[in-house]
Amino acid sequence: MQEEVSAATAMLGLDGFVLVAVSQQDGELEQAVETTAAEAFCRGCGVQAALHDRRPTWVRDLPSGGRPVTLVWVKRVWRCREPACPVVTWSETSPAIRPRASLTERARAEACRRVGQDGHSVAQVAAEFGVAWRTVMDAVVEYGTPLVDDRDRLAGVEALGVDETAFLAANGRHHTQYVTGMVDVTAARLLDVVPGRSGTVLSQWLAAQSERWRQSVTVAALDPFRGYATALRTSLPHATRVLDAFHVTRLGFAAVDDVRRRCSRAPLGTAAASTTRCIGSGGSCAAGTSTSPMWHGTGC
Repeated sequence: MQEEVSAATAMLGLDGFVLVAVSQQDGELEQAVETTAAEAFCRGCGVQAALHDRRPTWVRDLPSGGRPVTLVWVKRVWRCREPACPVVTWSETSPAIRPRASLTERARAEACRRVGQDGHSVAQVAAEFGVAWRTVMDAVVEYGTPLVDDRDRLAGVEALGVDETAFLAANGRHHTQYVTGMVDVTAARLLDVVPGRSGTVLSQWLAAQSERWRQSVTVAALDPFRGYATALRTSLPHATRVLDAFHVTRLGFAAVDDVRRRCSRAPLGTAAASTTRCIGSGGSCAAGTSTSPMWHGTGC
């Protein structure tokens, strides 16, 4: 028969632990917990151990109600009953909380998910969990690296998008640093980010993929940078290359702005001035005269 648990322990949701007490300190929650282990056996001789002491250990857990949470794990310290055993005392352990850890394992995994999947900054997640930036970043690297190295995450790409992004702004020590990002246009998901923004960078990344994967890409969307176009023409010769929607729109607006400026700067008194009026950005040029306030008296 399943053991009955309290509502508070069910709310805690940490396997192998029960909630003993809850308090609030400076806008944060402090939850005292202990394991469900009622007995232990010596790892040296196998004799049943006796309870020797209890020692509290503080570790951050998942936030609750928008407040950082600290678990106070009241650890049991066990003692071997066999006088001749070299193992005298030891503290209990749990896979949910590593020795000397700052975060529970579930909190580390959730921190990685928020940064990688939800797109939150490391600093934002660190503030929510009540830990240092480095603590969250270490969790992101550890839990995120196997996800990045998983080759299956690149499967099913038919439309590849390529663009550059300014990764680090220029300062007194370095110039602006750029990266090249690859995305699955159809699924709207980021595939990879590599340092640099040259055609060589893109060619090397494509060469690292399997021939079957490259053959599956039928459309490649890119910005007007010629280096990317050359790399795609060489590495994906069968794929249709198109400009991405953002750059097409930007180039279109740039052309309209160029026409508008040319209309505005045309010299007065020309023959076209009496027959053509020019509307500002977003308008049009039309034949004929006008008494409209928009009338510039200039020609295109």
